[in-house]
Amino acid sequence: MTTNFNKVAGSPPFIIQKLAALEANPTPSKMTLDDLLAETRQYLTTQESEKIRAAYQLANKAHGGVVRRSGEPYIQHPLEVAFLLAGMRIDADGIISALLHDVVEDTDYSLEDLRAQFGNAVATIVDGVTKFDALAGHPTKEQQAAADAVPTNEPPSLLDKRRQRTETVRKMLVAMAEDPRVVVLKLADRLHNMRTLGAMKPSQQQNTARETSEIYAPLARRLGMALVQAELEDMALAYLEPQKYQWLAHQVEEEVARRLPYVQQVCQTLEEEMERAGIRAEVRAWQKHLASINRKLEDMPRQNGNEISDLHDLVSFRILVDTDHECYLALGHIHALWRPKDGRIKDFIATPKLNGYQSLHTTVFCLNNRLAEIQIRTHDMQRTADYGIASYWYLRDRMRKDDGSIHSWRLSYREMVAWIEQLRQWQRELPQQSADEFVEAVKGDIFQEQIFVFTPKGEVRDLPRGSTPLDMAYRIHTDIGDHCAGARIITNMDDTGRLVTRLVPLDYELKGGEIVDIMVNDEVHPTRDWLAFAHTAAARTKIRRYLKTYEREINLQLGRERLDLALKTAGFGGFTEQTQGILQDIYTEADATSILKKYSNLDDIYVALGREDLLIERVTELLQPHLQQQLLPKYTSTTARGKTAQHHREGESASITMVKLAQCCCPIPGDTIIGLLHPSKGMIVHRADCRSLKRYRSTPHMLVEINWLQIEPASYLLPVMIVAHDRAGLLRDVAAVVADASINMTAVTSNSNPASQKAVITATLEISSHEVIEQVERIFRRLRQVKSVVSVERNLHMKG
Repeated sequence: MTTNFNKVAGSPPFIIQKLAALEANPTPSKMTLDDLLAETRQYLTTQESEKIRAAYQLANKAHGGVVRRSGEPYIQHPLEVAFLLAGMRIDADGIISALLHDVVEDTDYSLEDLRAQFGNAVATIVDGVTKFDALAGHPTKEQQAAADAVPTNEPPSLLDKRRQRTETVRKMLVAMAEDPRVVVLKLADRLHNMRTLGAMKPSQQQNTARETSEIYAPLARRLGMALVQAELEDMALAYLEPQKYQWLAHQVEEEVARRLPYVQQVCQTLEEEMERAGIRAEVRAWQKHLASINRKLEDMPRQNGNEISDLHDLVSFRILVDTDHECYLALGHIHALWRPKDGRIKDFIATPKLNGYQSLHTTVFCLNNRLAEIQIRTHDMQRTADYGIASYWYLRDRMRKDDGSIHSWRLSYREMVAWIEQLRQWQRELPQQSADEFVEAVKGDIFQEQIFVFTPKGEVRDLPRGSTPLDMAYRIHTDIGDHCAGARIITNMDDTGRLVTRLVPLDYELKGGEIVDIMVNDEVHPTRDWLAFAHTAAARTKIRRYLKTYEREINLQLGRERLDLALKTAGFGGFTEQTQGILQDIYTEADATSILKKYSNLDDIYVALGREDLLIERVTELLQPHLQQQLLPKYTSTTARGKTAQHHREGESASITMVKLAQCCCPIPGDTIIGLLHPSKGMIVHRADCRSLKRYRSTPHMLVEINWLQIEPASYLLPVMIVAHDRAGLLRDVAAVVADASINMTAVTSNSNPASQKAVITATLEISSHEVIEQVERIFRRLRQVKSVVSVERNLHMKG
């Protein structure tokens, strides 16, 4: 059996509504034209039904004699797809397009033939469905014909292929933006193909199921088409992981049967409560579909065996009423009946999701103090939840006859406008990148699971799960993204439910429901690190565009600074005009095999040093023999200079770019620093206020001004001092927090004062070089949350 989308929950209230299980060998469908017309006559005019009959006759003639691998006539496929759309109450043009969607691709009929007989809208939808395959990587008939026209010994140029693919993607976007029925039809087409996938070869089953799981099911979710998404996900799981699917189906069936008396009792109690309140309501119980259950089990902590019995929302409850007011009234009665769980009440009626979804959600301590999830919505909201963007046409027609549907229609309309605007934005960005990169970006943004966050003005923004403040900033405007300095978020504390405001860095992962205020600083600009912070392809593309425009001059300066520091560390006085002249001579005289000849000029070499494409050691090794005779350190004594020269003459292989962080003051990024040149130890980096530097006031030539961009140590030492109320297990808890953060503790001491009952813990933490400031803030924040801890600070004078 498969889910029939035109049959919407007509069963008795105590029967659990769920998606039917997939049969291993589906039997050929017996759908006929009369069945389709009987369905469409329920909401279309007689004249529109006659156009549908004409479209069927053309499709039947075009596909005449062709059979599917299952053995059924090919016309059965477009007929089934059309029937699916009729169940969603798509308009006549959508039904006609479904009947004709393979005619242009597989027969001799052209788009112009369809346009002449059925109008421009039908031709646009059919063309869009054909172009949609560009997202899935399948060649269209146009692409295949172009490829076939090229002689086998004369392949088309790479540029021609890219132009062809770009044009296909552009046409696809235009068609989808002009008419979203393109996407709805393509999803119905894939749904029927999955229902009949049992007739295909195993390898084709795997490929189609994987494509469905990665592209079509997420797209259905993105557009709010929950019923389509659920069935696509379940069928894909059945083919990709058949053993897990069968096990899951068996376990869920047993668990649902065990819960059935409880479910019936809850439904009966809810019905009685609604009747007492005078609310005309329909109560349903609804089982999660198998793929959703599978995801939930995989996300659960590996405790108690991840049992299905642990899922309190395996079966949830829905109450359908007539008006928005009755939704809130029903919620009040439910909370009077059972205590709600803190933080689990969500109002998607006042703040709908961008895909049009509306409902009230609450989790209550139900019978026997068991958690139960209850959703309350109107019948129109239920249709929107089931069919998403596809409900637009149905609600539009309803609105013309019934003013009560206007609010739901406006939501569906807003959803469709948002979809079209997103498509147009992608279309504008297409010329700025290759077609392949663009298609991957679109696939990433469309098909990932979305979260919904708010701007300070209350506007809803949808972003792929895993997005950061950078992604949101670039979604708002490119200039805001280019100068994003972080974000201020308002969110719920998990433990107390209180709203708190806090500052977060660029790599913070946003969570659904947070209010996000992007902080802008004109002094901030994109760096290459931002590419790791951005989650969406659109944000990364804009960052790369900025870097390509402005990064060269930054790397040019950075490369010179790194070379300057390396030469000073080696005792050669730094990068001067004389040094540049020597490097120019080396470059000019170098043969074609030299590493320097990869670059057009010295500026290109400096840029490569700044980007670390060229190792600084390679350049200093080339300069060293020439500088030994001309640029010996001026600050060393005659004896020291002799030793240095002798050291170099003997050709010892000691590193000339050795940089160490001082152990006395333990500097970290953000501190003002000074380099101390040492003849044998290289350069020692101190904090500028380090007490150890006082002894070098008489030899200022040994001190060098440097910045953090010039050095990249593998790790940093961070002395910390923790003051807390003394208690048993304090040191253990502190050590556990540090270990959980994957930070090494190289030293620790603890002292307590019995009189004041205070304890002071001093420790040295080893911080990795990646995102140092963020790591420090994160570990400080966690340490301050340890019970009894009063303060956590850097111990700036621990050693120095």
